[in-house]
Amino acid sequence: MFDIAKLPKSIADRIGSLPWRRDDMGCSGSTILLFEKMALKIEKIGRAPENERKLLYWLDGKLPVPKVIEAEIQDGISYLLMSRLTGEMACSGDSLRNIGDTVRALANGLKMLWRIDISNCPCSNVVSEKLVQAKHRMENGLVDRNDFNPETFTTEGFKDVPDLYDYLDRNRPREDFVFSHGDFCLPNVFVSGRGVTGFLDWGNGGIADRWQDIALCVRSLQYNYMEYAGYGKEDYRKYKALLFEELGIEPDEEKIRYYILLDELF
Repeated sequence: MFDIAKLPKSIADRIGSLPWRRDDMGCSGSTILLFEKMALKIEKIGRAPENERKLLYWLDGKLPVPKVIEAEIQDGISYLLMSRLTGEMACSGDSLRNIGDTVRALANGLKMLWRIDISNCPCSNVVSEKLVQAKHRMENGLVDRNDFNPETFTTEGFKDVPDLYDYLDRNRPREDFVFSHGDFCLPNVFVSGRGVTGFLDWGNGGIADRWQDIALCVRSLQYNYMEYAGYGKEDYRKYKALLFEELGIEPDEEKIRYYILLDELF
């Protein structure tokens, strides 16, 4: 997507000849270059990079997020140079080995988001808007069925993508609006012990149902703890229960399933 020799001048002037490495951790489709104290995110212009810029400026001083150093658009490509966060990803080896502290940190991170006043939030990801985006993606061949959970399309699941969309449209949940990260998965949350040191990747952030972030946190916890780190189902259930104990709420499995299914279309 990028040619290091053709960066916008304001970006090139900032990074000079500093050494960098390419980050291959994320799944967003963007290119990330990591410097010692900065990160450069490169992606095609669109709704997500526009949202991220708005929210990083709006969240400055409200939450631990990267500071925007330079932001440019050139030839249809968005370039966002940001400061790097401290701490470790919640999916790092050390974080998963200390899973009890990490789960408590994730719960603390959710509560930090929910304390943000949404009265003047510049972005929204309520279900009605998400479904409009999902329909556009579906009708324009942008939904990758190969990236779905294998259980989504089975004899007991959905027959195809339009069938899934129709289910989501017919079963819209009652929403409890809060400030939402939009993709609250373990690689996007940086932790130290039981505390959160930062949040990454704000392209889907804004006003949304509380359960949007809870659902993707639960899914990411299961994937990273069981499938990636190789722990068992009982361990996962134990730490899922700890997450809800720390949040002080009971799990709503119907809403968790809904938002995980909705995310399949993105």
